[in-house]
Amino acid sequence: MFPLKTTERLNSWPVVTWLLIAINVYVFIQQLYVADPDAFIQHWGLVPQHFPHLFAPQKAEITSGWQAYAPFLTSMFLHGGLWHLLGNMLSLWVFGPNVEDRFGHMRFGVIYLACGLAAAITHIAFSGASAIPVVGASGAIAGVMGGFFVMFPKAKVVSVIPIWIVPVIVRVPAFVFLVFWIGMNVINALTEMQLSFTGAQSAGVAWWAHIGGFVIGMLYGLLLAKKAPASGDTKAG
Repeated sequence: MFPLKTTERLNSWPVVTWLLIAINVYVFIQQLYVADPDAFIQHWGLVPQHFPHLFAPQKAEITSGWQAYAPFLTSMFLHGGLWHLLGNMLSLWVFGPNVEDRFGHMRFGVIYLACGLAAAITHIAFSGASAIPVVGASGAIAGVMGGFFVMFPKAKVVSVIPIWIVPVIVRVPAFVFLVFWIGMNVINALTEMQLSFTGAQSAGVAWWAHIGGFVIGMLYGLLLAKKAPASGDTKAG
């Protein structure tokens, strides 16, 4: 099930959402010209193993200086491939404008980054021994989706459901869409955790990061969002 748009109207132009999409696309294009992509991702992606002290203070700190913590930010704007980028940007394009509209431009930008940070910390909490670098905007975008979940519970999400070779376009209640989305992440996270005890290889998706970002986004939506405008006050679709 792929989202196309929501049924909620806008009161302002989503300039920060557009800017975030532009930055992600620009960074991805620059990645294509890197001489050693693996080394680049290893350096600028978030490697949980590099931050053992976050949840185990007794361990020696591997990192030093503010530069060592740059991956908490830079990893949000890197992607592992074209489909990874397109999937994330589609979700940001669909859910970002309404959430930005309700939070306000500056607050939305700060909350987007805060959700990405929360997602990274959650991933480290559950995968602290991993040496696999994590990249992608999905943790921050999960926060946007979490905010949308609590601020627009009655909205509908126009979605494409691919059935064999014939795509079906339906309007799915936002509550159903987002419960299904976060539910699949929880199931996959728990399954992967169980498989890890048997030594099975990871699927390569930071499920816990999605969950952490989504939960923090919900909290921000409950605590910080502006009230919805009265019906009839909207001016842009």
